[in-house]
Amino acid sequence: MSRPVRRAAGALVWRPAPGGAPTDLQVLLVHRTRHDDWTVPKGKMERGELRPVTAVREVEEETGVTARLGVPLLELEYEYTAGRMKNVAYWAATPVRGDADAYEPNKEIDGVEWLTVAKAHRRLSYDSDRGVLDAFTERVATGALETRTLLVVRHATARPRQRWRREPLARPLSARGKDEARRLRPALGAYGVHHLRSSAALRCAQTLSPYADALRRPILLDHRLDEPREGGPEKRRPVAEAMEEAMAHKRPVAVCGHRPVLPRMLDAVGVDASAVDADPLPAAGLVVVHHRKGEIHAIERHDAH
Repeated sequence: MSRPVRRAAGALVWRPAPGGAPTDLQVLLVHRTRHDDWTVPKGKMERGELRPVTAVREVEEETGVTARLGVPLLELEYEYTAGRMKNVAYWAATPVRGDADAYEPNKEIDGVEWLTVAKAHRRLSYDSDRGVLDAFTERVATGALETRTLLVVRHATARPRQRWRREPLARPLSARGKDEARRLRPALGAYGVHHLRSSAALRCAQTLSPYADALRRPILLDHRLDEPREGGPEKRRPVAEAMEEAMAHKRPVAVCGHRPVLPRMLDAVGVDASAVDADPLPAAGLVVVHHRKGEIHAIERHDAH
């Protein structure tokens, strides 16, 4: 009988060392009061939460810093109590706002400190955390910290096609879909999405709307991403052009499309859809692509709950 696995997430937040050379980096560690140890910020997932959201939330709760996720680092699985397993996913992340130096000690975290990578390696209490730091230094060596981020999103659950008698592009989200879209909002925020692009279908635009409304960001509607059965292009080239434009953004971008079009969208950016099982990607699911100068450094898939 397989043992239950508790899923958790965390992030190694980094920054250029103040006053140092561009290659001098610092990372953020926390000291846990009860365990009397130094570790990387992390914590367990809450019900209905996607792991990237967990990582950002836990960093903020434990350090006072709001972070934006970059490339994933690794996953660790270990026994944390007798017969109980934990799986923790880690990302590299950068600070967006908040001041770790102003963090007030409490019964859970009584110390937060920026350290050079070498000092952090010595300060960490566990080999598993040093493994996270080693994965980070490997990412530094390959230039992966400078990647751009593209989120390819499948629209949330729409009202049934067979019951919709009006203009196909005007078919809206269902009540369930609107809830999925609201829960997708923090996932887009975890990656610091700045640009929003969508098929011209209402259900795609509505999927991004909660995030767009919260940040007052416009959504660019693009008929090149429409479903062929709703007037979208039959050939691959228009989809490829739309995705190439999305890839050109320096800041993180999310593109929302339809299940039948997702393989073409991913293929256009160099991702084999079958490798990430994108064709059966559920409603409001997303594939995250970290790329730099035409090279893909990491791919993630996250399914809505």
